[in-house]
Amino acid sequence: MLFLNTLGSFFVLLRLSTEVSEATGSGLLAGAVLSAPWLPALLLARLLNRALGERDPARLVRIAEATSLGLTAVLAVLPVSGTALVVAAVSVVFVRGFCEATTRSATSVLLRQAVAERRLNRANTFAEIGKLAGTSTGAAVAGPASAALSLHAFFALNGLTLAASLLLALLLPKAGAGPGADARNPERRQRIRLEDPVLRRLFTLFLLVAFWQGFHTVAVNVVPRDLLGGGTSLVGVFVALSAVAIFAGSFAALPAQRLVRLPAEVWAIAPMLPLTAAMAIGRVGPTLAGYVVFLVLFEVAYVVFNNRLLARARPEEVPVVVTLRATLLPAGVIASILLIGLLSDLAGPIAALLAVLAVTALVTAAPWLRRRRVR
Repeated sequence: MLFLNTLGSFFVLLRLSTEVSEATGSGLLAGAVLSAPWLPALLLARLLNRALGERDPARLVRIAEATSLGLTAVLAVLPVSGTALVVAAVSVVFVRGFCEATTRSATSVLLRQAVAERRLNRANTFAEIGKLAGTSTGAAVAGPASAALSLHAFFALNGLTLAASLLLALLLPKAGAGPGADARNPERRQRIRLEDPVLRRLFTLFLLVAFWQGFHTVAVNVVPRDLLGGGTSLVGVFVALSAVAIFAGSFAALPAQRLVRLPAEVWAIAPMLPLTAAMAIGRVGPTLAGYVVFLVLFEVAYVVFNNRLLARARPEEVPVVVTLRATLLPAGVIASILLIGLLSDLAGPIAALLAVLAVTALVTAAPWLRRRRVR
């Protein structure tokens, strides 16, 4: 189901961003279209958290998928074209963004409730694999299909993927709808905050992965062009290898889950070693190889932090965890893109790397530094 959800979503988003880029010549506006689905969950975080804490997650998935299907079907038959259709589609993207955040977050809540603890990490890892496979497939199909299909046809195909996703959602088991953190204290129930210090620490490391994601978003263009002196073809190779590496990393996370005694901080430090080597060498072959290893470890770290968060959280804390994941992680990626992009423009890719290393070191060492200050 998550495969179909992300496949259709990314399939349409890429086509829309291409339409906006061709019509306006603005890479910023095209990027804004790709980021648009993240905004609704950020603005409506309290509503999302309340729904996840009080409603049956399987029912939430069905409502979200049915809403997305209805809106997409309207776009597929809307009797307008050109700019008017693009504007209507971008408006729908905002509503669908909240629906997609609901589907993915409610799925995590459902897995936490329905899957035995000993199988939870594996289930969450396969859910991540499904999302990545959908994103990769959507990206791979959108390019060739753009030349052959109209925008209306894209919406029609997305409607088919949503219809299939809704049918699968109807098969989801019913789960109990639990209250928030404290049913006797409605104000506390609405608070989107992690009380457990271990959960806060894990989520801080999770935000670090969002910072790396922002770096990678900038690096796929900057590293091959500015560090390696390549052109468009090398950027294409870099993008293709990146997609393969991240997908491979999700599978590598399966055996990594067995290393339960390995401190979370190890997974925060490990990706920095091949990244530093790749950027320092600055030659096409070794840099590509080192960067691929970085991305594999990057994805392993993401899955490990995600799974440890969901396994550590008590059932009543899971809605807060997934709400923060749906809101703060995208916000962290956007902030990172702005910072890393500015640094790369002003001082080059090595300066951007140094910023990533500095932030990673500070976040990883924060507990030790805090203990030193207390003494």
